Amino acid sequence: MDADKIKNFFLHHFEKMILILVIAASGYLMYSGFQMPDFLEQQKPKALKDQATQVRSEIDLDHNEAILPERQPTFDIVKETARADAPVDPSVYSPPQTWTGKSPNAIVRRQDPELLPPRALIVKPVATTIAVRGDKDDPEAYYLASLESADAVEKVEKPKPRERRRGRRGNMDEMMMEEMMMGGMEEMMDMDMEMEMMSEMTGGATGAGRRFDAKYDFGLRPSATEDKRNPEPAVGWFIAGTAVVPHKELYENFKQAFMDADQYDPRRDTPFYYDLEVQRADVTDKSVDQLADNDWRTVWSRLRYTQLAAYRWSGFAPEVVPSDYRDDSLTMWIPPVLLDDYRSFALHPLIPMLSQKELERENSLEEDDEEIMDFSMDMDDTELVAPGQRSSMGMGMGMGMEMGEMDYGMDEMGMDGMMMGMGMAMMGRGGLEANPVDYKLIRFYDFAGFKNSPQFGRKYVYRIRYAVNDPNFPFSERLQPKMSSLAPEVAQRVQGKMSEAVTSQSRSFRRWSDWSEPTEPVGLPSLEQYFAGPVEQGTINVWKVAGKDVKYTRDPPKAKILASQFDLNSGVRIPMELEVTEGTVLSHKAETADVVDPITLSVKKYPDPELVSGTTIVDLDGGVPLKITEDLSEPGLMLIYDQMGQLKVTSEVDDQEMYRIYTYADERGVEE
Repeated sequence: MDADKIKNFFLHHFEKMILILVIAASGYLMYSGFQMPDFLEQQKPKALKDQATQVRSEIDLDHNEAILPERQPTFDIVKETARADAPVDPSVYSPPQTWTGKSPNAIVRRQDPELLPPRALIVKPVATTIAVRGDKDDPEAYYLASLESADAVEKVEKPKPRERRRGRRGNMDEMMMEEMMMGGMEEMMDMDMEMEMMSEMTGGATGAGRRFDAKYDFGLRPSATEDKRNPEPAVGWFIAGTAVVPHKELYENFKQAFMDADQYDPRRDTPFYYDLEVQRADVTDKSVDQLADNDWRTVWSRLRYTQLAAYRWSGFAPEVVPSDYRDDSLTMWIPPVLLDDYRSFALHPLIPMLSQKELERENSLEEDDEEIMDFSMDMDDTELVAPGQRSSMGMGMGMGMEMGEMDYGMDEMGMDGMMMGMGMAMMGRGGLEANPVDYKLIRFYDFAGFKNSPQFGRKYVYRIRYAVNDPNFPFSERLQPKMSSLAPEVAQRVQGKMSEAVTSQSRSFRRWSDWSEPTEPVGLPSLEQYFAGPVEQGTINVWKVAGKDVKYTRDPPKAKILASQFDLNSGVRIPMELEVTEGTVLSHKAETADVVDPITLSVKKYPDPELVSGTTIVDLDGGVPLKITEDLSEPGLMLIYDQMGQLKVTSEVDDQEMYRIYTYADERGVEE
């Protein structure tokens, strides 16, 4: 045969050959199967069951004799009892020297009081707008003031209320009442329309153009400073820290060390805070346990932040912590934050927002209320006061006292009090406190933009300590206690400080506490923010699979989000409302954006805003109509992968306030 015939043979009979191979393989497998032994002949079910029952019975039997050997006693109780009854040598418990009473005129030596470290150190990243000092002559010299006013927003038409069906036997009085109410509502609507028209004509408030609602201004209302420098906005980017000093415990330690000691002087022998030291360590590439002493860098400088507050900031935000829980050497002033609520980093959970006097007044009022509830029935009716109420005179006096105790002035925060230093101790800051507060607040900041400032993208931990005026080696030689009044170890320490003072011509009177525990890692925050809006689910089909309802979403869900980024040119946050779906990257460019001027509260039209971000919407949930009503749906949830590389879940409920504020929902007439 030639090659062509062989080739044609295989082409025409290839399927037959494959079939023959399959039949042969099947036959071989069948033959092999018949050669295998019968499983039921080797392993009978009844025999297996009997064997399992026998094994189980054997397990339940007592096998201790085969497992546990016979134990032999190793404890001689007779010998040990005799040893316990043997007498003890009393010379071991004899004191080295007998106690002798001291004369009432004996001198109690001065000790060094224990300084407790700061507690509950909390650090928070902050990105906000602050007021800085601008031009002297022109109050609108900054960029945002030169922009034109934003366009009026489009009002949302409210749905008409449903008409209630009436029965055939309508009550005439009820119909007349409804007509009167409808007439009153129409008059109110007419008044509302007139008010809206006047608001549009006058810009919503004083001045032309749109105005931001003042009730959403949670920050400082800036004004010109004493040197007539007009405020302007700038980006405040920093890490804020708060902690507490256990003042009451520290006060007790001083009391125990000096109250009965020689040369006791309350002006010197009570806690007087003088300084604060803050250190930062980079933990981006190492853990806290791996830190060495040379990894910690001092970042706090009271002089630097005093100069920053005096020459850069345009005032201070109103203080929210009562004065008796603050100290000028420990509590840094609050930056002049614009629009934003600064209480999140200015307060501490261990510090109350009421002074001790106010707390005592509330407690006394509660006690008075309990006494009032037990009034006598023989009392004249004119003298009766309902429980929980006070007379108008009492209320007036209380309000007057509260207004008089408000502490928002610059005197408490003032620069003079701090710069006078320890001289304040002689002017009344020292002395006995009848009821010391539990804690004093420590507050500090670590701003970006300075030398050795924190860098974006790095992680840091912080620790702090404070210094007090050393009562055994104070700032003034005139207050120095005699060496004969000091305990031996204290006298030795003070002698060394005196020698140093002679050599350096300065007194090292600061006595430092131990360092606090390091904080949790923290870094500078992102300059972008986003607030979740409503989620709208796509079309959902329900299929029956194995008797169960399976939901299939045909269209991807959509949602609205308010994304914003701080603009270093204008110093404010530029918000943009975006419509997103799963996989959307929050980078967007628009023709204009409505931006609030935090100085004047006017709404400006910002040209060509661009949001550059790598933040991505990973998943959307919610937006499904609730079965209990047609007007409500499940709250929206968003899973976001932000530009810091973290997964975050944000909720429409949690973000509702900020979302409505910066989408101008009230102005557009959108109901909650």
